[in-house]
Amino acid sequence: MHKRILYLLFFWGTFSLVSCKKIEGEGGGSSISGDVLVWKRLYVQSNIADSVSYPGAQEDVYITYGSDDAYIDDKVECSYDGSFTFRYLQPGTYTVFGYSEIFHKGSNIANNDDDYYTLEVVKQTVDLGNKENKDIGTITLIR
Repeated sequence: MHKRILYLLFFWGTFSLVSCKKIEGEGGGSSISGDVLVWKRLYVQSNIADSVSYPGAQEDVYITYGSDDAYIDDKVECSYDGSFTFRYLQPGTYTVFGYSEIFHKGSNIANNDDDYYTLEVVKQTVDLGNKENKDIGTITLIR
């Protein structure tokens, strides 16, 4: 009888240790921070006339948890100076990204009717340890 109880306690303890493994996501003590810089191209008659850059105030920055980039897990809006922080993350792998708008000239230069924009992902992958705060630097988005 005592052996059965010891076996049950052993397997219950082992199972509870294995099942409590934390995966990427919220609930930890780590964070990822950075800045967004917007590079704006100024066009005149479908030609780049000039460009300016400025902090990405109110730009959205997204994060995915783990190595699967299929779903957006969270987003933050940059502050007035273009900075952002994802807080309370577990140790693991994360991808932080934003979207650039890429301008494409159409073949009909005379009337610009076939000019168009596409979105391009600008991303950085980060590996976080326990209670680690990583600054990924600047993400430059094109507008």
